[in-house]
Amino acid sequence: MKHRSDYSSMNMLSAQARERLSDTSTPEISISADGVSGEGGSGNGVSHDGVYGNAASGKSISRDGGSGNGVSGDDVSRKGIYGNGASDDFSRDDFPAGISGTVSTGPDRPSQETDNLADDLADNQMNVLTDDLTDDLLQERSETFKEEQAHLSLTVEKLKKMERELEEKIDSIAAQAAAEKREIRENLALNFDGDTESMETYIEFEVMNHTIDRYNITRDAAQEELTRVKHLLKAPYFAKVQLRYEPDEEPEEYYIGSAGISENVVEPLVIDWRSPVAETYYNQDNGQTFYTVDGHRIDVELLLRRQFVLSGDRLQSFFDTQIAIEDPLLIRSLTRQRSDKMQAITATIQKEQNAVVRHENVPVLLVNGIAGSGKTSVLLQRIAWLFYRQRDTLRPDEVVLMTLNPIFRSYIDQVLPDMGEMNPVSLTWTEFLSMAGVSKGFLSGQGGEGGTGKTLPQTLRQIEETLPALRLEPGDLRPIHQKNIQILSPERIAALLASHENIPTGERLVQIVLDELKEQAKAEIRRKERDDAKNDPAGNLLADKEDGSDSFSVTGNVAGKAGSGDFLNDGSPAEENRIQSQYGGAFHAINTCQWLDIGKIGKRLLGKKRLSAVEWLYLKMLLTGQKDLHTKYVMVDEVQDYTAAQLMVLKKYFPRARFMLLGDEFQAIREGTATFAEIHDLFEDAPVPGPGPAGGAGKPGRVSELQLTTSYRSSPEITALFAGLLPKEKQILVSSVQPSGTEPVFRIGKTQEEHAGNLLRAIQQAEKEEGLTAVLCAGARSLEKTAAMLSQDCRIPVIRSGDSLPEKGVFLITLAHAKGLEFDGVILPDADADIYPDTALTRHRLYTAMSRATRRLTVLAKGGLTPLLQK
Repeated sequence: MKHRSDYSSMNMLSAQARERLSDTSTPEISISADGVSGEGGSGNGVSHDGVYGNAASGKSISRDGGSGNGVSGDDVSRKGIYGNGASDDFSRDDFPAGISGTVSTGPDRPSQETDNLADDLADNQMNVLTDDLTDDLLQERSETFKEEQAHLSLTVEKLKKMERELEEKIDSIAAQAAAEKREIRENLALNFDGDTESMETYIEFEVMNHTIDRYNITRDAAQEELTRVKHLLKAPYFAKVQLRYEPDEEPEEYYIGSAGISENVVEPLVIDWRSPVAETYYNQDNGQTFYTVDGHRIDVELLLRRQFVLSGDRLQSFFDTQIAIEDPLLIRSLTRQRSDKMQAITATIQKEQNAVVRHENVPVLLVNGIAGSGKTSVLLQRIAWLFYRQRDTLRPDEVVLMTLNPIFRSYIDQVLPDMGEMNPVSLTWTEFLSMAGVSKGFLSGQGGEGGTGKTLPQTLRQIEETLPALRLEPGDLRPIHQKNIQILSPERIAALLASHENIPTGERLVQIVLDELKEQAKAEIRRKERDDAKNDPAGNLLADKEDGSDSFSVTGNVAGKAGSGDFLNDGSPAEENRIQSQYGGAFHAINTCQWLDIGKIGKRLLGKKRLSAVEWLYLKMLLTGQKDLHTKYVMVDEVQDYTAAQLMVLKKYFPRARFMLLGDEFQAIREGTATFAEIHDLFEDAPVPGPGPAGGAGKPGRVSELQLTTSYRSSPEITALFAGLLPKEKQILVSSVQPSGTEPVFRIGKTQEEHAGNLLRAIQQAEKEEGLTAVLCAGARSLEKTAAMLSQDCRIPVIRSGDSLPEKGVFLITLAHAKGLEFDGVILPDADADIYPDTALTRHRLYTAMSRATRRLTVLAKGGLTPLLQK
């Protein structure tokens, strides 16, 4: 079979094509870009390169938007940023779905469904083979479709067979386990009469536990495989590659799915998208390419890259494609309406995104991507990729994902489960501080900064530099108590610290003193018990008196020994266990360093009346050595909204973790956040985590930075508007692959009443549209003002922290809560000079707000439009 994926022609959908698409008597519908004449002269054919203006029936198609008839260089840009300057004139890159290859759809399709398909293809500006198709080509497409449908049917049949066998296996394992446990119980003799008998009983218990564990392991493995099978039955695969390893060998075919499954140990039925060989699909390089396995390069020739649209056991269509801009599955996913949940992009990961997902395991990976470039999607795909590549060594609780707010966490919480993976630990900044022991009093200010403004990184460095020389005084310390009784006083703790005057104040000193404090606490407890016992020879004092008295507790036996001078104070194991158990509160206070008054120490150290949460936690880590040695990866989304001091805290708290930082510095919507240059400087000296391919604790690390410059979210018209707020050198790098849509709408109300009317009409229009529309306010005050403007007849939900997005409809939300989200439509109700003056920060805010829209953007202002958009 001849593969034609090297062509780049762009035929327009003609009336004949629509007629053929709606003819259900046609056994096979083939849509192709192949039926073109070399000079683009006949019918709707287009030249091989699609660059000659007269090729297509009154349509002028230009490679660069500057050479075709009727198209000037100013009308249509190469990257499609500014949209189509004339309705019948298109540039090459204005065809985001200008598919290089074929689109084949299945037989027996109802006319209405086929009409919809034709409309979709026209709307997406797809290439369609019309009356240039020959009977031989139609037959070829039809045979290919039948072959692929037969393969799909066979795959589904095998999966269903595997499903039945696995369900039977799990039921059998459960029955065997129940029978064996029953037999063990019947034969188990509980005998604790002597040491030998007790030991034999314990051994029998251990044997029983091992048996149960063995069944559990077998059952869990079968259940995991069954979960993959059920997942694949929804759509077994989404792509196929045909690879030739040697010139004289037959090519091999691999079907790629969201999970992998094998019929046997050797032959894969479907390969996982994260497997090394699947990299040839995502690299999108037809011809000579390669993939790597355990660091070894495997050279292959990619003969075919085919994409599928499946529904269970039904093949709806397939596409033979080559490059990212010609990806029908991508266009299909981009043009769907948005919902309250993010969807996985497994089938449509683009080449620049794949470079991030499969990047080598480096200490710090910094991803700098424009709005709508898929940063969060890429982040989640990389987490899934890491779980796959480190299946035996990486658990979900060893990955921390720092998210912006609970709304965003709810938005992304189904992506990984839909890929068959568990969600990692997800924390907002405030939740992280709470987990680290920061009290609620510190969390009232913005960003957990204690309401005192942003903490400067210089302040944290000052703490590091001055702490070692600080001598801790009684005023810096707290007494250690057991309930209401003081065990050790601040003066006694200070004296103990002073006895190590040659050791600088810090983690080492505190760790040394910890052990000594515990020994002194034990001695004090024994002394107090002895005194109490002498005062109560009968042993009537109780451990926990109901009257809440402050007496120490001793049992009658201990009291009797105390009275006879035979008190248990020789450090025997029984005595140690009793004290640790009975006075656990005091020892917990010692172990957790509650005797250190971090706040007072920090205020004396910095000469301040109040510490921020960041300063308090950083000082605590320096003093006590508090850190998380368990976490292996920390993922920080929207990193541009973190201060340098916050990132310093994360870096110190997770010393063994590799970091992935994603953001767009032009979406920094708060004052005082870290620039990307500062992020580089901060992490350049990060130690390389170990063990691992890049391991070796103590070696200097290096920040690897990758760029994402393509917008997959917004239409070219919306992309052009928000990209216009970027510096000139950035604007030329931005492109959109979305099909052309509608121009943004601007409405200026001269009076408050006119402005309110514009808002009401915009909401009423949005309620007629499909999907989600956000009335996006710059801040909380603007949100309340906007809500008050709406009449009783137009009350829409207000999304606040902790809420989830609605499944559809119109709602109010602030910019801070909309970060990372996207909506079919966005209404900006406050785009005036008061809210968005011409400053760098408000430029970032407006850029962020407008880039939340995928299809529709309405900009409203009272009195006059922001100067940022008047240019």
